[in-house]
Amino acid sequence: MDNFEYLTVSYVLITGIGMSRLFISLGTIVEERAVLEDENKPKLHWMLTTWTLLLIAIISLSWHAFYKWNLAYESPTAQLSPFSTLSLTLLAGCFYILMELHSPEASEDGKVDMERHFLLIRPHLAFWLTASMISMIVVFLSFSHDVTGSYTEVYRSNTAAQLGLVTNLVWILIVTPLYFPANSVRDLAVVLTGFGMVVGMTLATPTYSMIEDDTDLDGVHNDSDMCDDSDTWFWEEVDSFGCTFSQYDVNSNGMIDDDHDGVYDRFDDCPNTDEGVTVNEGGCPSE
Repeated sequence: MDNFEYLTVSYVLITGIGMSRLFISLGTIVEERAVLEDENKPKLHWMLTTWTLLLIAIISLSWHAFYKWNLAYESPTAQLSPFSTLSLTLLAGCFYILMELHSPEASEDGKVDMERHFLLIRPHLAFWLTASMISMIVVFLSFSHDVTGSYTEVYRSNTAAQLGLVTNLVWILIVTPLYFPANSVRDLAVVLTGFGMVVGMTLATPTYSMIEDDTDLDGVHNDSDMCDDSDTWFWEEVDSFGCTFSQYDVNSNGMIDDDHDGVYDRFDDCPNTDEGVTVNEGGCPSE
């Protein structure tokens, strides 16, 4: 197990413990509603329940995101920095606190009131969700420096990272109304927007992964793709090398190998080689 795998296992353990704590709390409520008399049953509150589901989805998606970073750290030039360790631990701590906040406790009379609990944690929920999104941004900046040597390289060059940054910022905006006094309409708008975000993130996750492995989304993995700009020719099918006929036909004359040397014009460094001459991979005479 390398350093990054060890770190992400620690992250999963911390957030996993918090998630277990949350499930135990919800399990207790379900049990009490099943065995207690009507007047003693805990009162369910859909806002708290919905935010709990949103939090579980967000953390699950974060686990998925770090899988791609593990592949990036396999490069010999990538070194896990102490700052990355600290920032990821901070993110795990923020998520753990969020799950503790979502776990309702019995009041002094021994009853659990989820609505009252949610009204009390509203501003704290907004604060710690904002803190977790900021921590996520810091984590990606630090990972970028470890892998590329630049804090902003990944955000400048990677579409999936850019979409992730926008998502983090949108979450910060979504929870802003929770800092203000409770308002049923406003809170409903917030939670519905958040639910829509999670649904969108879940549906988009396969695309995020595909962008990492197939930048031009032509169905050919980056390692085998010789034409990484095939998305501009999306109306044509690509071959096993990720290229279309138009990309090979650089002269637009209907031929993809003008000098008939066996090397397509797009990759031919010597496009006017005499016929019958033995050429290398670049289309130039072997000698």
